[in-house]
Amino acid sequence: MSDPETNDEEQQVRSSALAGATDQEIADLLGWDVDELQFLCGPLLRKTRATRRISLRQKQTTAAVEGNITMLTFLGKHELGQGEQDSSDDDDWPQPQLDPKVG
Repeated sequence: MSDPETNDEEQQVRSSALAGATDQEIADLLGWDVDELQFLCGPLLRKTRATRRISLRQKQTTAAVEGNITMLTFLGKHELGQGEQDSSDDDDWPQPQLDPKVG
């Protein structure tokens, strides 16, 4: 059984998790069993993957703020619940109250 305290192996776990690798892929890279990886490196994997998610969200937010329409739409749908209205299901949507046209 390998020791994750070895800086090289710890760095491989960290860099692989930051790249989005699965537990199985990291275990295969190191020649470990998945259970061994999870037992020895569980906290490191959780922390590194949290760092990855935060970094990705920051990049998405930056892209949206800089005017990337696709990212604005994506974040609006997923974070603000601004999904697209299904026109075939109009009964679920309240009808707008419009002022009558004059002239």
